[in-house]
Amino acid sequence: MTATQPENTTGQTETSSTDAEVIELPTQHQGQPEAESEVVDAEIVDQDQEQEQEQPAPSTEVATRPKTTATIVPTSVRTAATRASDACKRPDRIALEVLRHELVYGSVGSARGAGAVWRWMTAAELDTQLAVKPELVLTTRKKRRNVVLAGAGTTAAAGTAAWFLLSPAVPIIAILTVLAVAGGLERRRAALGDAEAGHKSLGPSPSGKAVKKVFVAAKLAKNIEDLRIVGPVARTDHAWECTVELPQGTTYKAAMKRREEIAAAIGVDAVQVALDPVKGHNGRVRLWVADEDPMQGTRVENPLVKTTGKVNFWKDKLFAGADVRGRPVDFSMVERSYLIGGEPGGGKSVASNNVLGFFFLDPRVKIYLADGKFGTDLMMWEPMAAGVLTDQDQEAMLDFIAEIRIEMNRRYALKRKLGVQTFTEADANKYGLHPIVLHIDEIQYWTASGETKIDKACMSAIADIVARGRAVGIITGVVTQRPAAEVVPTRLRDILSIRWALRCTTPDASDTILGKGWAARGYSAGSFEPDQRGAGYVLAEGSSPVQMRAAFIDPGKGEIEAIANRAYQLRKEAGTLPATDDRAEIRLLSTILDVMEHPKGIHTKPLLTKLAEASDEYAGWDSTRLAAAVKPYGLIPGQVEIDGKNLNGYRRDRVQGALDRA
Repeated sequence: MTATQPENTTGQTETSSTDAEVIELPTQHQGQPEAESEVVDAEIVDQDQEQEQEQPAPSTEVATRPKTTATIVPTSVRTAATRASDACKRPDRIALEVLRHELVYGSVGSARGAGAVWRWMTAAELDTQLAVKPELVLTTRKKRRNVVLAGAGTTAAAGTAAWFLLSPAVPIIAILTVLAVAGGLERRRAALGDAEAGHKSLGPSPSGKAVKKVFVAAKLAKNIEDLRIVGPVARTDHAWECTVELPQGTTYKAAMKRREEIAAAIGVDAVQVALDPVKGHNGRVRLWVADEDPMQGTRVENPLVKTTGKVNFWKDKLFAGADVRGRPVDFSMVERSYLIGGEPGGGKSVASNNVLGFFFLDPRVKIYLADGKFGTDLMMWEPMAAGVLTDQDQEAMLDFIAEIRIEMNRRYALKRKLGVQTFTEADANKYGLHPIVLHIDEIQYWTASGETKIDKACMSAIADIVARGRAVGIITGVVTQRPAAEVVPTRLRDILSIRWALRCTTPDASDTILGKGWAARGYSAGSFEPDQRGAGYVLAEGSSPVQMRAAFIDPGKGEIEAIANRAYQLRKEAGTLPATDDRAEIRLLSTILDVMEHPKGIHTKPLLTKLAEASDEYAGWDSTRLAAAVKPYGLIPGQVEIDGKNLNGYRRDRVQGALDRA
């Protein structure tokens, strides 16, 4: 209440004090007479007020409920309970839901299952083989039809017997059980939906319509009506293939550019898809899709491993490996040159061994070897080589090539004298013009060393042999693990007729080997994975690169050594081994080193015995004849202390020096 004087009302006492506080009686009700008030110390006090003041003052504390432990019910349980309660109130809804589940989902699921059984019985997955292998398809259909009919007859007989012998409820319950199971499966399938199921592969035997959808998804056509499947979608060994006629105006090259999109639409890796042109129709493409990665699995074996004869350079083809379909990739090396490149570990050494094994197994071919790593990769071939560059001085390459250029000029002069355009095998045998191979491994050591003047000189000399040598039987091969423009410039790459690109780090590196623009057309060795050893592209006798896997000659099984030994024996029989390896003095000094058992050397008497045992060539030799044979090379016998015996003999270091001088 405020300290203001209330308005005069009937029965209310009037006061003149301005400081008085008016207190209304809480027990006063409208319609009852007000009690008289006494004025005490300028206050108006009702009689009933004194009684109220005796009561305790109201508390200012806030009353709270006592804490109790509440049970928390999960939302899902409350929701389920609420729905159950609502359902119990409407039993008709329960009946409707059960009816829908059994009749709708159960019927649809049963029909889907019946369709699957029908497709299995009619061998639908073999429809594409009907034109190729009709007997297989018809036999399979007959067997499966008998199985389905026998199962259906047995089920019908069992149901009829149960109806009459047991109770009609038995077959009815069985039918309802089937509907319930089928309905549950169908409901689950519908709940998953296509989005959650994801994009699936077309499988091993797609339909023609599914193949058309792939090309539409790859944006090679707007509608499936614009495409045509020529012939059946046929199964081959571990793959399926078909011929697709593209929309009018769309070419095979356009499809090749969309190879990765086609693979994505099919649901496989890009290396599993091969697109080949159809001869005579640039608007058609032959599509081949492998079930598994063709760049892995069992190795591709080179036929040179199992054959025992020699190679004819003029007639035989070099076997490089197999394409994605397992077909051999081979080509003639007559008037050819080659470039092999790829990142470290990509398979360059494997590819080189396939090439060198082919050359060395023809005893008429002379091979010159230059290894920029100066390592052991070519060591097994060096004893048969006409020349081996061991000097690490870059200028030594110019002297090494000079010998070959002199022979090249001589052959051109002879060619003009004979008046022939090309040399044949008969010409080579008649005039001694057998093939010459210059194999340069890690060419970057000589062409990209940083010494500009020497690099240019080496590059010019190599390019000259490549450009002019092929017409006179001189073949140049270049290998590198740095496929870059400064290592293999365009002017050299473009005149190397066979280009073999193994796994590369980038599409640009792949183009450095194959040629500019091939990666953009879908031919990139940068798409291979590290576990796809030997995978690459070869641009040889076709108009487009061929995806292939290099043949593997296993050094762990001694296959390279076996081929090298066979090549050595063939050249020894033909008399074409290098003079430095087949001369009598070389054989003698090498044999002396071979029979030495002590690191210091060997005494003369046991040496004569071991030489006779090593070869009949030295049977009956005495110390005088041996000393005379080795004297021209600065090797003189002397006292050698071995195991406490100081006798006449030959020291190991002096024999090695004589061999080096020889």
